[in-house]
Amino acid sequence: MTPMQTTTKFGTALAAAITLALSTGCDSVLDTAPYDRISANSEIVDAATAQAALNGAYDALQANGMYALYLPVASALASDEAEWAGTFQYLGDMSVNSILADNGAVSTMWNAHYVQIDRDNTVLLHVPNVTNISDAARDEIMGQAYFLRALSYSNLVKYWGAVPMPTVPVTKPSDASEYTRTPVADVYAQILSDLDKAATLVKNTSDTRRATVTAVQALRARVLLYRASIGADSTANYQASLIAANAALGGSDALTASFASLFSPTGASTAEDIFRVSFTSAESNTIGYYYLAAGRFEAAATNAIYNAFEAGDARRAVTLALRPNSTTKYQTMKFPTIAGTEHPHVIRRAEVVLIKAEALARLNDLGGAVTAYNNVRARAGLPNHVLGVDVTTKEQVLAAIDHERQVELAFEGDRFPNLVRRGTAVSVLALGDRAYQTLFPIPVGEITTSPKLTQNPGY
Repeated sequence: MTPMQTTTKFGTALAAAITLALSTGCDSVLDTAPYDRISANSEIVDAATAQAALNGAYDALQANGMYALYLPVASALASDEAEWAGTFQYLGDMSVNSILADNGAVSTMWNAHYVQIDRDNTVLLHVPNVTNISDAARDEIMGQAYFLRALSYSNLVKYWGAVPMPTVPVTKPSDASEYTRTPVADVYAQILSDLDKAATLVKNTSDTRRATVTAVQALRARVLLYRASIGADSTANYQASLIAANAALGGSDALTASFASLFSPTGASTAEDIFRVSFTSAESNTIGYYYLAAGRFEAAATNAIYNAFEAGDARRAVTLALRPNSTTKYQTMKFPTIAGTEHPHVIRRAEVVLIKAEALARLNDLGGAVTAYNNVRARAGLPNHVLGVDVTTKEQVLAAIDHERQVELAFEGDRFPNLVRRGTAVSVLALGDRAYQTLFPIPVGEITTSPKLTQNPGY
């Protein structure tokens, strides 16, 4: 992975220097640290600089390889939500599940996540040694960093399976050359350990552009649902996922914000929000630019996603619109501008309701599961399902929940990893002898830089 230089230029304001420190990178193990920088350990010395370091970790979420572009767009293209409509061939390869190990989007995603993790690791290593800071401020900063590291590793393990798992910052280029892949079960164990720590430290309850008490539980519920799919202690994972989902929902499964309000051009806050990434005109995302005809229109919505909505589902008109001057090609409207000022949802209440519904169904409480996911249907203007009439068996209930995930969370980065988790990607995407494409390739440049890394089978 791209090693990080945890250093800063002399002669700048300290808070700005920390952010710069944590954003400076190099491209191979041949790179050396610039002579005009000093170590992050020297810079993180008080509450202000500790907070600045955490700000740098949050800024990393705005990278194209994360929530500014590829996490939602790669999921859409690699699934049945979107098809290639533009000129970037590496996105075309992704849309037909013929990804190569030198795919530009895949490499960008991989590198961005490890940049983000290195910033978290820098905070977690150095902030405990700061003395000029209150215990409450230190705890909050540490808890936020644990949450962010858990989030990044949860993305990595979904797309690549076993991945390198550094828990300390890269301090010299040769560090990266020693990385090997950590087994999936161990990655999940680390994620949950980080969330355990975050749960004891995070006290924020209102700023949904930062980790909150609710966001920690919501991410835990999602992670446990995915962990259950790898086959180890599935019942225990579903039970734990249900507990976390209930904690995140705070005793109510109702969705009170209108669906349309969730996707405003400037990211207006709603009662649905759990954790979102902030963007502004100065620090913008490029999701709408890639999805909309007014931009590049690299990814067009498929007929499959358009037809997935039931008649009368109010979500379709919010999610999709015909491309101007076309009667056959659709564009998604969840990112309604090319200005990039939307605040993408990382996780929101409706997903947690659906996680709860699936956990209940997996634990054979079919009535509870139907009651839970009916909250999502009700907001969409659809009639409630009745157990024994609309759905009867456990398989039918799970299929109904999966359908609600498809249409509720379309274009939000959920579809591809969810198909893989459910074991339906090969059939839904007609992969045939390309089943290996359910995991992304380790970027070829990373294997060159870190020769102890092994490639995912098939690439």
